[in-house]
Amino acid sequence: MDDDDAPGTGSREVLELVGRAVLADTEPWVVLRAVRDDRDEVVDLEYVHANAAAQRAVSRGRLVGRGMLDVVPEIRHTTFPGFRQAVLDQVGYEVVTPRVQIDEAYAMNSGWTAVQVRPAGEHLVIGWRVLPDGVAETQSEARLEALLENSDEVIAVFDAAGGLMYASASRDRVLGPSDVPPTIQARLAHHVHPDDLGPLLTAWKRVHDLGERVTVEVRYRHADGRWLWVRATGANHLDDVLVRGIVINLRDVTAEHEATERLRTQALEDALTGLPNRRSVDAELARALARTEREDALVGVVLCDVDAFKTVNDAFGHPAGDALLAQVAERLRACVRPADVVGRLGGDEFVVVCEDLADAAGLETVTSRMRAALRGTYEVAGRELEMTFTIGASAGRHPATGTRLLSEADTALYDAKRAGRDRGQVFDAAVHLRHSRRVTLERDLRAALHDGGLRVHFQPKVVLGSDLAVAAEALVRWEHPQEGLLAPAAFLPVAEESALVVALDAWVFEAALTAAAAWRLDGRPTASGLPAVNVNVSGRHLTHPDLLAHLDRALEVSGIDPARVELEVTETVLLRDLDDVRAILLDVRERGVRIALDDFGTGYSSLTWLQRLPVDTVKLDRSFVGDLLSPGRSPALDILGSVTDLAHALGKQVVAEGVETRAQRDHLVALGCDFGQGYLFGRPQPASPFDR
Repeated sequence: MDDDDAPGTGSREVLELVGRAVLADTEPWVVLRAVRDDRDEVVDLEYVHANAAAQRAVSRGRLVGRGMLDVVPEIRHTTFPGFRQAVLDQVGYEVVTPRVQIDEAYAMNSGWTAVQVRPAGEHLVIGWRVLPDGVAETQSEARLEALLENSDEVIAVFDAAGGLMYASASRDRVLGPSDVPPTIQARLAHHVHPDDLGPLLTAWKRVHDLGERVTVEVRYRHADGRWLWVRATGANHLDDVLVRGIVINLRDVTAEHEATERLRTQALEDALTGLPNRRSVDAELARALARTEREDALVGVVLCDVDAFKTVNDAFGHPAGDALLAQVAERLRACVRPADVVGRLGGDEFVVVCEDLADAAGLETVTSRMRAALRGTYEVAGRELEMTFTIGASAGRHPATGTRLLSEADTALYDAKRAGRDRGQVFDAAVHLRHSRRVTLERDLRAALHDGGLRVHFQPKVVLGSDLAVAAEALVRWEHPQEGLLAPAAFLPVAEESALVVALDAWVFEAALTAAAAWRLDGRPTASGLPAVNVNVSGRHLTHPDLLAHLDRALEVSGIDPARVELEVTETVLLRDLDDVRAILLDVRERGVRIALDDFGTGYSSLTWLQRLPVDTVKLDRSFVGDLLSPGRSPALDILGSVTDLAHALGKQVVAEGVETRAQRDHLVALGCDFGQGYLFGRPQPASPFDR
């Protein structure tokens, strides 16, 4: 063998084997080199040495220089893959294998052969020897028994009548010992779960009668009483002279079933409460509706929210909130009928699916029963908390879908919350139309903020007595593409609920201040020499962290003198923490912007609070002005007079809103009110009130 053909450096054992291959002549030895293709994959093994015994054993011409698959193509799909893997893994092995027919000169069609395979880099050393009769069988059987005893599988062989002929040594370890008569019929009757016995007997008949190979999974009672899941594969070898039986392989697959069940549980159950989750509820709802196609009944869907659940979480922590939800789940389970399905959709939202309702009145009964069962005290974080719940419900039958019923119930729930919580409401079409309009308006309003669909109109504020316009209030309008010009009452509630009001306020700030920067009074004197502009800010925007940034940007973009700007806040902001509101208003005042308290007198504030707030102007609610002309002496006269006197005493100006008649104006002048605003002096208009 040339140096170029020598194997690469390997272990001492491999080198010794190579030496044997070179020198030995009594047993066949060959040395082969891996042949790789363009992708560096081993596609053949080339003979680089063959001793005389090997050359004699494989009498197909000279071996050296030829590929193994060229010499013995029969092994391409049998032993060759093992040889190739030995090169790749650099792991040798020994195997006893039946002899194969190579050619007439060296017939290997009977008996057994012991093969040794040792890799050395890109080379492989292979030696083999023929075993005496009986030796291989004994060694093979011993090896097989050792493997079977430690195997996770059980192998059993039954005769045609079902009598047990053989069972591997692993049987007792995997399935437990059994004193039941060793027949297939007795074993099945005693050990197999009754619900699985029919399918298993059917499988036995298919294997026995039809010769099919069949696999089934059944529950098998272990000797200690446990139920195992067992995968059984049967094959008919009755015609095989070496077997003469039906071979059944059994494997314990209990762990697989338990893992599958855990995944199923995770997929269909809520982890916290053990209730069906949304996916499971959707499936149950679909099945219930499908049954109404054949039965004259309704399916009800009831959604339930825990009122003030976020407060519980924030005050006591999420573990306390979880404990509350678990208690709610238990009460729901206890108050529904056995056939009803209770589920958790997520957060604090629960659902009940009720079948076989005779009419909508039945749904009202269900919601009332649920509210009664849920209302009361709950133990949370060592405290007794009084909890309330809001419920929305809907009912329908095929062809209604589960998605539709859930949506309708959600709409009813939303309206119940808007009405004050702690109540139940059943969906109706009118509510649905209002909800749809709200959703549509929110979508369109969001688009209008970006597409230029908003407008600012201005209503003049005049000095009472002279009727001289010295300021104007900016009032937003929406040029809706289908509905025309919309007043704020048509869309501001939607903006408030969706939080769009912050972006809407910011837009009005810039548009109003930019327009007002160009106003002039034709030389008429005012406090600042130029007309002022009043801009409203919502309660949500007032406490928003971006309020001051929005105001600063509007002042910068418009270039207007801050002294000409008055920010109007509604009296309802006083429902918030007064110190926080005061700090925000002081930040606004530091920029030179004035503050007006709008809708004063609607009942939320105390007159004494005016001392604590940095307010420049008090705007009296229009309801008082409207009552001025009531028959007899109106209480509004005394109220307006007292508020005006107190405001003046505190150094604040007073504006009366909603002035529509000269008689109202005259009363206000007599009471000492400073300014007036209303249709008497001018309606809101897009142009400047000072250009006339």
